[in-house]
Amino acid sequence: MEETGKKSLIPRNVLVLTISRVIWSMSDTNIDSFISEYMRQLGATVPVIGLINALGSFGAMLLYPVGGYIADKSGRVRLVASSTLIYVSSFIIYLWAPSWEWAAIAMIYQNMSLFYVPAMNAIMADSIPVGDRGKLYGFNFSLPTMIRIVSPYIGGLFIARFELIPAMRIGFIISFVIGIIVAAMRLFFLRETISDIQEINWNPIKLFATSYKSTNESIHWIWDNIRSYAAVSMLLSFLGSMILPFWILYATDYLMLHPYEWSIILLWSGIARAVLSLFIGGIVDRYGARNCLLFGLGMGVPSMYGFTLAQGFWLALPMFTLITLSAVFIWISSQVYLADSIPRNIRGRIMAGLGSGTSLGVSGVGFVSGFLIFLPKTLGSLVGGLIYHLNPQLPWILQSLLLTAGLVYAYLKIHEPEHRYE
Repeated sequence: MEETGKKSLIPRNVLVLTISRVIWSMSDTNIDSFISEYMRQLGATVPVIGLINALGSFGAMLLYPVGGYIADKSGRVRLVASSTLIYVSSFIIYLWAPSWEWAAIAMIYQNMSLFYVPAMNAIMADSIPVGDRGKLYGFNFSLPTMIRIVSPYIGGLFIARFELIPAMRIGFIISFVIGIIVAAMRLFFLRETISDIQEINWNPIKLFATSYKSTNESIHWIWDNIRSYAAVSMLLSFLGSMILPFWILYATDYLMLHPYEWSIILLWSGIARAVLSLFIGGIVDRYGARNCLLFGLGMGVPSMYGFTLAQGFWLALPMFTLITLSAVFIWISSQVYLADSIPRNIRGRIMAGLGSGTSLGVSGVGFVSGFLIFLPKTLGSLVGGLIYHLNPQLPWILQSLLLTAGLVYAYLKIHEPEHRYE
């Protein structure tokens, strides 16, 4: 077990998780930024793309309680390493998909394989000492983001050179190879953060029953301790999933941008979030997670609405950059808030419910997850596809209106934790 009382500049597990994310970032953003267009070119309509994202979120919701239970009882590292391999295998399905139906199967399968994420989030929170969480979460976010800066741009170049479908298939091959490397790193270099390893019954029926019984206890703990944060996080997951799959579609269809131009916007916003996130972590440590969460929400309201008015490249660029920075503030401050608020021995199960943080619907700024999060996320994907089909501007207008309500609620209801847990 890693010693929690011993401080170092960068704890071992934080370094391993950060480096593995850096390696992973060499390929995954190339895919993530263009996956909706890939599915559309394989024959899927926009409402169908929303439905596929919704089904993926729903499938993940079913398995997250199991992942959180295993993480707290049987250990975190083995679960993370083995399940990373399961996740990586989804790229083979994407690679050979002859139609959008097969790509849909790959997306749903990939989302369901992410039940290891609560364990990985718990390792990270366990390994960072109180008082340094903002800086180290910022480091964990910033370094991979520096690699992500060029990934969408490279993806745009590949698309311009090979056309979208062949370029995406090259990306799937690269992601598969890199994913194998990441799984090996996590297996051999991560150190377990809990000492009380227990034997659990691996019979699938009994494992599900026990996990869901533990889930009921987790919900009660969340209600008693951090229900206001949970409400804001669920609202943001609903809003974010309404727009997450549709940035590239809105940019190309209604802002009249070429995918290459959109990749340049992603490149510039990536530079901004990579550089500034190093400072944002220190700002969160200094001014508090709650205040920085409010600041991020306040920045998001006008920039979301401004994006709907941004005709052309030079107006879309600053609006999307502001949206990205607001998402970074929300992501890092919410990570710190959760890590400070949850005791170590139940972090896996609580983070299975709420994830490790929350954000706006921007690719590359955190993975918002949790069984309490996936239901509004699923609904948001369904509603987003339908609303976008009726009026492409409406999802972003609704973002501004509901984010305003979330900002007011967070100001009134969310307070700094009285006791910060190691």
